[in-house]
Parts: sequence; C-alpha cells; structure tokens
Amino acid sequence: MSLNPEDHVLKENVTKENFNWEIPVETVPLPSRGILYSPDSKLYKKETLQIKAMTAREEDILMSPAYAKDGTTILMLIKSCLIDKTIDVSELTTGDRNALMMSIRITGYGTDYPVVTKCSNCGHSEKINIDLGNLAINRLSINPIEEGKNEFEYILPVSKKKITFSFMTYAREKNREAKIEFSKKQKVKNDKSVTTFLEEVIDSVDGIKDKSKIYHFIQSMPALDSRKLRAYIAENEPGIIMEHEYKCTNCFHLNKRNIQINSNFFWPE
Repeated sequence: MSLNPEDHVLKENVTKENFNWEIPVETVPLPSRGILYSPDSKLYKKETLQIKAMTAREEDILMSPAYAKDGTTILMLIKSCLIDKTIDVSELTTGDRNALMMSIRITGYGTDYPVVTKCSNCGHSEKINIDLGNLAINRLSINPIEEGKNEFEYILPVSKKKITFSFMTYAREKNREAKIEFSKKQKVKNDKSVTTFLEEVIDSVDGIKDKSKIYHFIQSMPALDSRKLRAYIAENEPGIIMEHEYKCTNCFHLNKRNIQINSNFFWPE
C-alpha cells in the first residue's frame, strides 16, 4: 500500500472530476496552541491543523498488521489524514495527538461511541453511548519555563524539591512502554506504571538532570509528592478531557469514567 501523498492527490482529483465528490476537510484546534514545540518545528505556534475525513484508505491503515506490530497505527493514520504532509507527526504531544485522533474518528464514523460499562456502586453492567462531539478541550494554561520548550516547573509539597517536567510525547511513551515490557520479560511482579511514568516526565530535580540520579530520587520520592505531581500534570496537560458521566439505570448512581481507547474505538458496531 502506497503512502505517497502524490498518489492521494491524484485520487482526490479523479474523485472530484469523475464523481463530483470532494473529501471533507476539518480544522482541528491544538490544545497546546503550538507553544510547546521548538521554533525549528513546523508545529511551532500552530494553533490549528487541517485534516481530511477518514476514507477506506485509512481503514487499510487501521487493519495493517505491520503498523499494529510496531505500534505506529495511530501515527500513520494521522499522517495520512493531515493536509500538511511536511509535519512530523512523531513530534506531537500526547494531548495534541489525541485531539487529532478524536477528530479523525468523528469524521469517519460520527460522534456516537457505544461502550459497555459497569456501575461503581452496584456493579450493574449496561451499554451506554458517549457523544464524542461533547468532549471538552483542556487548553494549555500554564507557562513553560521558556516559549518553544515542553518543560515546566513544579515544587514538590513534601520534599520541597524543584523539579522540571515535560508532558508526554510519542518518544517518551515508547520509552515507557519498552521499560514496562522489559519488566514483564524479567517477570517483575510489581506494577511499575507510576515510577516509569515519573521517569519519563521528570527532566530535572533541583537542577540535576542526570537520568540515573533522577531514577534513584524517584524510587525514594514521598508518596504525596508523587501523587500531587501526577495530579498537577493530569490537570494541566493540554488535550481532550477523556471523561464522561452517566447515571446507572439500576441504582441511579452517577458514575464518572475515563474513556478507554480500545480496538472498538475505530470500529464501532
């Protein structure tokens, strides 16, 4: 399957000239407002990006075993739908990537996202429908240590250490996944999801940037410091707010759930 953008332009022209049909184009606001990207990046200060609607061609990408194996399905999907082919999609922060992914999914299959969920109060399972079009955007509201840099300051409440952190990117996610996979292969029983996350987002502690020293600090970080930092990052990370509420039909309890992106996200019933 060719991913040459020229092939795509040719197909669009044939579609327009012979079938009087043009693929719709949408403008997607970037939650980061482009502030977190280097001045050398095409994404620098980009507040919006244009995408074309999903087509059967993008369904081929979603079904590609090769992309699934190396974990690049979403990146290739975004790359295929972006109008500006000069943009390096691997530079996208997680929040900006999710905003594009959400918009692409809506252009392909609409705003309805049916899921099966369980009430946290009574355990009743039911099928509900989430309107993806109603999900809010959490725009960047805190200032980085300097413009064009994905790095922020935070004072830990217990140890009083000044740390700098970055919001997750594709590269950091891949590093974290590799560490978790390595732990599984080593048959490490404890879940390292917290420490591996902190290892990827923390860039310095009191000015110390040595990764091995930061690793040792994280291992002895007070639990409240860890929890407060993770909460601060989650609250301020620019992106789509992946949370919805629903009332249980059995006990009428109001549930709050984060939307889980799984295989059904792009393949609705």
